[in-house]
Amino acid sequence: MSMLERVNSLKETECIVDVLLKELAVNECKRCGKCVFGYEGLTQLEMILGDITEKKGRSDDLALMQDLCEVMKEQSLCEAGEDIADAVLAAIEKYRGVFEEHIGKKGCRAGVCKKFMTYHILADKCIGCGDCLDACEDDAILGKKKFVHVIVQDECVQCGRCKEACDEDAIVLAGAVKPRCPRKPVPCKAR
Repeated sequence: MSMLERVNSLKETECIVDVLLKELAVNECKRCGKCVFGYEGLTQLEMILGDITEKKGRSDDLALMQDLCEVMKEQSLCEAGEDIADAVLAAIEKYRGVFEEHIGKKGCRAGVCKKFMTYHILADKCIGCGDCLDACEDDAILGKKKFVHVIVQDECVQCGRCKEACDEDAIVLAGAVKPRCPRKPVPCKAR
């Protein structure tokens, strides 16, 4: 399946930014290196898309990718470089809103890009056992026995150890839609 066909057959559970990044990583231009605009263009696109998936996207990234793809279409010595450019331009045109969400709102609607995912402790399931506190090496969880624990998002490195340690399934990984959770530890409800 060509890269352009892949872009046009995207499922709702897939993220276009992630798909493009993975397609570029295995593209034949990466191994070729005969033309500057194919090899370097692909490398630059990978860097920009990588930044977008890592929450480092900038407002001018889309314009930069479009300019880069126009030059690639004109200057690449083979069809592979032109195909990459066409696929990326088609993706930007068709999924501009998804790119803008990643860059501006720092969110991934498909819940694929790991940097946009966050762990949360559900108040109705947490029994205040403290297993997640012990598992978190970064001290990103607040709480004490018999209190609903709270994950401090700015300190969480998203390792997932807390989720693995929780036998109550009270810890969830959330993407674009975040669950309502207390902002500070509160007493657990009696069961």
